[in-house]
Amino acid sequence: MIQKTFPSPFWLQVYFKALSLQSSRHLGATEEMPIPMGGPALLWMALLLCRPDGMSADTSKPTVSLNPPWNRILKDDNVTLICHENNSLEVNSAVWTHNNIRLEETSSRLNIVKARIQDSGEYRCQNKESIPSEPVYLGVVAGWLLLQASAEVVTEGESFHIRCHGWRNQNVSKVTYYRNGVALKYWYDSIDVSITNVTVRDSGSYFCTGCIRRQNHTSDPLNITVKKDSPDQNGHQSKYSWLQFLIPSLVVILFAVDTGLLVLTQQQLALLLKTKRTRKSKKPDPEKS
Repeated sequence: MIQKTFPSPFWLQVYFKALSLQSSRHLGATEEMPIPMGGPALLWMALLLCRPDGMSADTSKPTVSLNPPWNRILKDDNVTLICHENNSLEVNSAVWTHNNIRLEETSSRLNIVKARIQDSGEYRCQNKESIPSEPVYLGVVAGWLLLQASAEVVTEGESFHIRCHGWRNQNVSKVTYYRNGVALKYWYDSIDVSITNVTVRDSGSYFCTGCIRRQNHTSDPLNITVKKDSPDQNGHQSKYSWLQFLIPSLVVILFAVDTGLLVLTQQQLALLLKTKRTRKSKKPDPEKS
């Protein structure tokens, strides 16, 4: 099992580094004073570590994508898994796991060539400074024909694509797509079909039939579910969306105020220490009187 680590945000590290440098500069190396954690600093930390929905922020969590974008493939197919940072860029290096077993690959791309049945399972990636990504499931199926879908669970109003895929990318002709046993589309050649603006009525069991080398074949069925768009969820998200703009501004203000107060306090402490040393040096020596 991979242990999850939660690294401190980069700006949090910079913040405390700046406080340490200020303390050394104003009080001197021999008279360093402990840095107090005031209310603003604690609030600033809380804002960084929490989100409006009350869950811990995990902005460093990477994501895994597939190229081609099908999570069900046929035996002997090729597929590449790509590890992305939260800004959609590929990571410099990655740790890959398959069914919680660490793999040898350390680049941002995991290439699976001539997939085997045992390549099926959950894949995750992470870089040195992140927690593991959400799992991506890859299914490898043995057969002549496979119905592939861009998503198996979609929300009303969205779209998804289906494709009738032949083993070893062989040409498939006279293709018919079915939903719940009823023919939807017929094409002489295998063409991707896009189903747009879906409703719950588009849910069901999908499969396709086609001809490979003059022999007819039928794919295994694939269940695709269309779920209703939840107004409560959208309302909840829109209710707190304004906090996405408020929190960064509040963090900047608290940082400036807290840093200013800290610098002012340290300057006053340094002045008091300097005055104390001056008075001590000017105090008459009884032995010289």
